[in-house]
Order: sequence, then C-alpha cells, then structure tokens
Amino acid sequence: MAAKPVSLQDQFLNTARRSKAPLTLFLLKGVKLQGVITWFDSFSLLLRREGQNQLVYKHSISTIMPAAGLDLGELSAPEGSRHPALQDAFLTAAARERKRMTVFLVNGVMLEGLVTVHDQFSLLLERGGQVQLVYKHAISTMQPDEPLSLGGMDAGEEDEE
Repeated sequence: MAAKPVSLQDQFLNTARRSKAPLTLFLLKGVKLQGVITWFDSFSLLLRREGQNQLVYKHSISTIMPAAGLDLGELSAPEGSRHPALQDAFLTAAARERKRMTVFLVNGVMLEGLVTVHDQFSLLLERGGQVQLVYKHAISTMQPDEPLSLGGMDAGEEDEE
C-alpha cells in the first residue's frame, strides 16, 4: 500500500510543534492567539499559552505565523492530477513565477507576499523572510501584481489593447 502524502499544513505544524516555536494564530474573526503547538490532528490543535492548554478548531483559523524564522526545509505539495483545477493552476503559476500576491481574507484582512507552496487546504505566503500558513477556507480573493501565465488555461481571455 502506498504511503499517504503528507499535507502542507501537517508538514508546517509538525515543524512548529517539534521546534516548540512560538507562533501567532489569527482566527477568522480577527482574534489573535499566541503560544506553542503541542499537538494537532485533522480537525484541531492544542495551543499552550500562558501555562494553559487551549483547544483550537482548525476551521476557525485563518493564518498561522511563527514569531521567528522557522526552518521548514524543503516543503512540497502532494502531486496533483493531470488536469489541475483552476485554483491549482493559478497558485502553481504564482509560486513558479514568484509574483507578489495580494490576498484578501473573508474577515477583510489584506495580506501580501509570495506564494511559495500550496496544497488542497492551505498555502504558504512569504514576505520579508517570514512565512505564514494561510488556510484556503479563510481566503476570499487573490490578486497578483502582474498577470500570471496559466499554461493555456487563460486562453479564453480577451486580449487587452
């Protein structure tokens, strides 16, 4: 039986947990939680803050940002299908072309940075040497500073003159 590929968020959270790195979690409503991840599973994580454990459901998290640099090594997204979905083509092009991206979250917060890697549920956004894990369920829109080459998927667009 083939091994199940490890998701981007699992790689990120495992690195943070193992290094006991202090981080900031931003919830969808804008609440900021700071602490150290001690445990996580598919649906929640345990955040140690001020000597107490707090259970945080992942569906309520918009982004996770380490307080200092986190050595993520070579993160990789699981291999996709032959015909990627539009969002996969868009995010792959953004990462490949290293175009600055403006990301608006559902709570109105605006983030800017480079998409470095993504998978089905999350992406890494890098800015000024810092990275943050952004959950896709928290994103409303994304706009690159310059047009992306989507590899034939953008053929239906009108030519601008």
